[in-house]
Amino acid sequence: MLKRLLARYAFVTALPALAIAAAMVVAPPAMAQEKHGGKVVINVHADAPNFDPLASTEFAVHSRLGLAMNRLVEWKTGDDIGYGQFVAKPGLAESWEISEDGLTYTFKIRDAVWQDIAPVSGRAVTAADVVATYDAIIAGGVQKGLLSTVDAITAPDDKTVVITLKRPNVVLLQNLAHQNMWILPTEAFDGGYDRNVTVIGTGPWILTGDEAGVATHYVRNENYFGKDENGEQLPYVDEVEILPIKDLNARIMAFRSGQVDIWFGPLNLTQMEGLKQAVPDIQDVQTTANTQSELYLNPGFEPFASLEVRQAMNLALDRMGLGEVVRGGGGIGGVVGPALNAQTLPEEERIALYGTPDHEKAKALLAEAGYPEGFSFEFTVLNYGEEFVREAEWIQQDLAEIGVTAEIKMIDPVAGQAMGKEGDFQAMFLMMSPFAEADEYFTSHYLPGAVRNYTGINDPTLTAMIEEQQGIVDVAKRQEKIWEIQRYVYQNIQNPLPIWAAVLLHPAQGDIRGWNPMITQGFPSLSEVWIER
Repeated sequence: MLKRLLARYAFVTALPALAIAAAMVVAPPAMAQEKHGGKVVINVHADAPNFDPLASTEFAVHSRLGLAMNRLVEWKTGDDIGYGQFVAKPGLAESWEISEDGLTYTFKIRDAVWQDIAPVSGRAVTAADVVATYDAIIAGGVQKGLLSTVDAITAPDDKTVVITLKRPNVVLLQNLAHQNMWILPTEAFDGGYDRNVTVIGTGPWILTGDEAGVATHYVRNENYFGKDENGEQLPYVDEVEILPIKDLNARIMAFRSGQVDIWFGPLNLTQMEGLKQAVPDIQDVQTTANTQSELYLNPGFEPFASLEVRQAMNLALDRMGLGEVVRGGGGIGGVVGPALNAQTLPEEERIALYGTPDHEKAKALLAEAGYPEGFSFEFTVLNYGEEFVREAEWIQQDLAEIGVTAEIKMIDPVAGQAMGKEGDFQAMFLMMSPFAEADEYFTSHYLPGAVRNYTGINDPTLTAMIEEQQGIVDVAKRQEKIWEIQRYVYQNIQNPLPIWAAVLLHPAQGDIRGWNPMITQGFPSLSEVWIER
């Protein structure tokens, strides 16, 4: 049965007065009060180039938007939810139903108000806001691939949104909960304000200031609809600051001194040990990164048009050595990254496909493709920090072993992504966006015109396979298709080359409570973070 009642939620947004009074007897006011108040500071290693959620997949943008905005569907967080585990919970939709044929989704919009910022000025959220946002995304947002199966979006009344699909898509709810799918007011699309510079949302905090190189500042949104499991108003903390500390040593010193409460960004295990020595009560939270490094080989550059050359490049790389020496742990990359351990290929298979270098076979493939003496290429490396650059240098040395010379050219990540979209590169090494579902890897990398399809892949067989898995309701059968797609990409596409997913460290100061990092951007658990006093 396609109608999945697990997708139907109806959450009470306000407790009756009698219930509130009873709750106050059980939980004394002093206990309730101690969670509220204070300020949390997070470091993010880059400024936001702008605040338009439709223009960029940049972490620096969406990590900041998540504090002020909501999506129609959200990610549940908590101690019992795994880092990459998607459990849907209501966002701006308080409930939803799915038709028997899986083609119609009906969402009921909760009672919520926009933040009191002109020209929206605290008005009620309506279905028209949701429709305007999704229409704009479909027309040209970087997230449009997430809505590729949508046929129509309508608002039969102010509190109802109906999404009709061209074909069943079992990951639609997760797509709507995607880290880039923030809902904006209609004024963001009709010229009412400039969404590049003004942020108006419904989220836990209101963005009150952003100074490049200094801080992004937020204050508590008193009209936020969110409540904790006891019906207590969220968020707990009154203020949040995001500090764009680009220098790693400066970030370390800021955390050691207590200037930063929650760490976000590159940090290796050796540096973590140093922090433990300096901050004895530090909370050591580790996951496998929800990102992986990827090497894009542009077929517009003649050698990389050859599948044999791309196969040779793959066989040249000692990823296991890179992971051990450069990163000190993590997981070998795959068409679907290792953080999604239920959907990526089993580790032993990924090691066999991507982690078993064979330089003699690589040289034979180069000769077969017409490059017995190798070749040189410009190796554009997006500068994500010291260890990422060391990964690029490791790859450079591995390729030299088979006679291929990679001439490294460093570039800013924002400029590099723009270069990727234009296809103006020979080979490009970058860190992919955090993806939370196999379908997102497939649709972003391999569908014609997709946001991460920097190498212009257009394989009708692969496209059909991707579309097929979207409609498979049986979990086990869909899993088999997801694995089949990954094997097809290895055998027939070999682009981009997945490299490595590092250990991701999320340390917090000892007095921080409720911090549960999640695979999706926007710090979804932050509204329930509080400071122990």
